[in-house]
Amino acid sequence: MIMAVAAWAQYQPTSTWPYVYSDFLEGTIHKSIGVDKTAPLNIHLLHGSLHFIEGELIKEVASGEVFSAQIGNDFYINAGGRMMKLLAKNDNGYVAQATEIDIVKLNSSDAAYGSSAATVGTMSLSSLEGIGGSRSNMNHMDIKSNKDNGQVLPLLDKIYLVTGSQVIYATRKDVAESVDPAAFKAFLKQNKVKWNDPQSLLTVVDFIANLNK
Repeated sequence: MIMAVAAWAQYQPTSTWPYVYSDFLEGTIHKSIGVDKTAPLNIHLLHGSLHFIEGELIKEVASGEVFSAQIGNDFYINAGGRMMKLLAKNDNGYVAQATEIDIVKLNSSDAAYGSSAATVGTMSLSSLEGIGGSRSNMNHMDIKSNKDNGQVLPLLDKIYLVTGSQVIYATRKDVAESVDPAAFKAFLKQNKVKWNDPQSLLTVVDFIANLNK
């Protein structure tokens, strides 16, 4: 199973700054509706939504309006409404990574984070859910000035296979449950898949795409 706590050497997201990056970085939003937009961007960890700064406010891009985004040197795709970091691609689809908050570990009473602190962290996360869109906007500098005061967030990196409208967790079990089991078994006999290798996983993307043709 591809699931591991992300390694953050210098920067660690907190409950008061639940973002992939330590600050908003210049990037480009490639829209599915309307013209592309250049702005400081970041990815909110709770829902994988794309946030941008306009004036002094943090706003959220509606998931139906964004196809992909480039943030610094990283490229993201909209996979089922969640922005995922692109790891590999071909004509049939993508292999992408979603970095998510490990809510179970965050709220675990026996975790190193502590139950009371975890509760505070969860409440802070909930307060950030309304950023952007037609809901409340929040001041970028106000949030940034408080980012080191929150609870450090435990994270999970999950790899997904994306082809057409399908977004499948990249494990043998999840793929088997999403396609014809007999066809998948035959495919595995002919192909040695390395489940931790994005390039190898593209062969699984091809297999799924060909089944849907």
